[in-house]
Amino acid sequence: MKILFFSPYFYPYTSGVTTYPLKILSYLAKKNKITVLTFHHDHKLSNQVTHNQITINRMPYLFKISKGFISPQSLIYFLKYTKLTDLIILNQPNFEGLFLALIGKMFRKKIISIFHCQVFLEGNLITKIINSVLNISMKIQLNLSDKIVVYTKDYISSLPYFEKLKNKTLEVLPPIEKVEEDKIFLNKLLIQKNKNIWIGYAGRISSEKGIEYLLQSIKRLKYKKNIKLIFAGPYGKNVAGENNYYNKIIKLLKEYGIKHFFLGNLTSEQLFAFYKTIDLLVLPSINQTEAFGMVQAEAMIAGTPVIASNLPGVRISIRLTKMGIIVEPKDIKQISVAINKVLENKNKYSNHDLVEKAKKIFDIRKIYQFYDQLLTSL
Repeated sequence: MKILFFSPYFYPYTSGVTTYPLKILSYLAKKNKITVLTFHHDHKLSNQVTHNQITINRMPYLFKISKGFISPQSLIYFLKYTKLTDLIILNQPNFEGLFLALIGKMFRKKIISIFHCQVFLEGNLITKIINSVLNISMKIQLNLSDKIVVYTKDYISSLPYFEKLKNKTLEVLPPIEKVEEDKIFLNKLLIQKNKNIWIGYAGRISSEKGIEYLLQSIKRLKYKKNIKLIFAGPYGKNVAGENNYYNKIIKLLKEYGIKHFFLGNLTSEQLFAFYKTIDLLVLPSINQTEAFGMVQAEAMIAGTPVIASNLPGVRISIRLTKMGIIVEPKDIKQISVAINKVLENKNKYSNHDLVEKAKKIFDIRKIYQFYDQLLTSL
């Protein structure tokens, strides 16, 4: 089968919003021809590249509005590749895919949307208008799709418009892959850690992640002198539209006197070593732009307990595995109490039985089987 996948951003070598589909596409590429259309969001990258048997084409654009692309040229690409494909997969949320979805329907192509989350942008009137236009485009794309894949029904039950889409909505956990840790990197981290307590954060440094509330919680801890906050993932100018937020976090870290360092983007093997080194992972997200939090499931199968926000979808991993504590978003006191509780009772939240249970829950083979069956059913 020839499959055309569209996402405005696509990072084949780093973590990001396409981590989930990249794993799925890499698996599907063993039996299918996969073409990715994305925008040339990083001009250091070439126009076309092959990665894991996936052909990635980066389209030109005139300019950007916030994180969106204005690209009349993309219509030429959409027309060309739609004619050559059997199936279109849209990575949601996005604005630009609306035109591909309309062209796909015109050519009677099957369409699948992989729905990660709804976007909730905060800011001035212009930002709110951009947010509304983005979500309207996404909702139209979802209606044009033949099937919609979501992480959890817990998340979409909080979005009223999904009630009309429930007959074509399918639920499957994201693909969490257990890898062997980079032993050299692990040893380096352990030496660096020494006898300190490491609290980990994994993911983009972006405003919906609520990192400032984690910092305020750490400021309250009695262990503060021995605590270091370790960041894994892209930050600053490497995260589109979030450099100001990164600068805010840096300012707070200095103001609160919190020991910290940034590891930046890590390979899968390095990230697994990071999970095995830290004492716990905290996911302090504050709104529904976060729909699951794959990093917490990755940490669990590495044996690391988690603290996560009580948000639809985000709370599911801890509910399923019991490997952590759920806290209310923005609740500084709850987060600090939870951190203390996990550090003082770590075996309660991470032991052999719980880790083995987590590995079974997030068995990636079940997710691959789901997609095999989905493609067969179309």
